[in-house]
Formats: sequence, structure tokens, C-alpha cells
Amino acid sequence: MTLTFRESLERDMRNWRGAVRTSSYGVDWKKFLPKELTVRKVKNKTFLRSYLKRKYYTPERVANFKQWLERHIDTHQVSSDLEHLLGKKFLPTPITVLITTFRRAPYDVEARTFFLTLREFHPELSVTATYHELMHFLFHWHYWDRCKKAGLSDPEIHDFKESLTVLLNPILKKRGLPLDFGYPSHKEIRNRWKLLYRKERNFSAFMRKALLLHKILPVKRHA
Repeated sequence: MTLTFRESLERDMRNWRGAVRTSSYGVDWKKFLPKELTVRKVKNKTFLRSYLKRKYYTPERVANFKQWLERHIDTHQVSSDLEHLLGKKFLPTPITVLITTFRRAPYDVEARTFFLTLREFHPELSVTATYHELMHFLFHWHYWDRCKKAGLSDPEIHDFKESLTVLLNPILKKRGLPLDFGYPSHKEIRNRWKLLYRKERNFSAFMRKALLLHKILPVKRHA
């Protein structure tokens, strides 16, 4: 598995504009707008392009962060850790990492892309985020259909998939990285998986028991 880091103002703009129109797992992304911006200003492409170029791109803040990622993210280590955790291999196709200057950082399994948020303070959080996003790729490729066959709806699988990133924390602690806290709405279910994983370390067997529990005690849905 290889990662390619990419700087793209246009993709960054698209993420900003998409973020102010949506919420996910109980998070309203409009709340993360800088004080000097409004939703109306973000929807104005000319204004947003000028704002982002002036604040992030012309001063090379994004370019410098890209260089930091290329130096500090050990793709081999990350993929090896995740393959050991989930008991599955990454597909051989490369994955593109897009840098965004907004807090929301979505991923697209079909396009083989995910966003990382610009972090000039505590950039090591980006390594944790890389583990988080790439765990999603393995889950989609190898376990999504298993969840569908178990009778879970797509929204239920998304909640399940997001909550399972709590299993990264023993690895992150071992690597000296910040822990993964997930979404506030998943706090209870994440504690459930943490307890179950202590008893069942084989991921396939863990999944069998976790799916049964998730069907009986699903997470409360948010807009």
C-alpha cells in the first residue's frame, strides 16, 4: 500500500463548501467556521478561493505541512499495524491523501482518497488520523458485506465502522501517538468494543460477537 500526498486548492474548497451543508454523527460542521467567515461567504467561490490562497496557500502553510506528512508518516508501519489488527491485507492500488484547511476530513473508498486536516500545532495528530482513515478502507473492503449480510443498514454500518476505531488505541499508545477518541455520539458503544476486544483479540471472532451486540444494542442515530 502506498500513500501519495497532494495539495489541491480546488479540492480543499470543495470540502469547505460541502462541510457547511452537512452534519455527521451528531457534528454540525458549520460550528467549526472561523469567526471571520459565514456560510454565505464560504458558498461564494471567488471569495473562498481568495481567502484560502491568502491565508494558507500563498504563505506555503499547506506545502510545508505536506512535506511534514511525507517525512513523518511511515506508510509501511501503518499498513502493517492495521493488517495485523484486522487480519486483512490492503489492496495494491495507491491511496491519495488530500490536505484540507477545514476541520472536516472525509474519505472516499471508491476514489481511493481521504483528507487530512492541516495541523501546524501537534501535527502528530495527523498520523493518528491516517490510522483512523485507513482502518476505514480495510473495513469497507473486507467487512462491509459481512455487516450487510448480518442485516445492518448502511447508517448502522457507518456507526459501527466509526466506533470500531477505538481498537486503534493500544497500537497508537505503543507507537507514542495521540489516541483516537472518535465522535462524542459513539462514546458508549466504543466502551463496549473496548471491553469485548480485551476478551476476543481475533478480529474475525470479535466481529461475529460485535455484530450480534450491535444489532441488539444499536447506537442512537444522529442527523
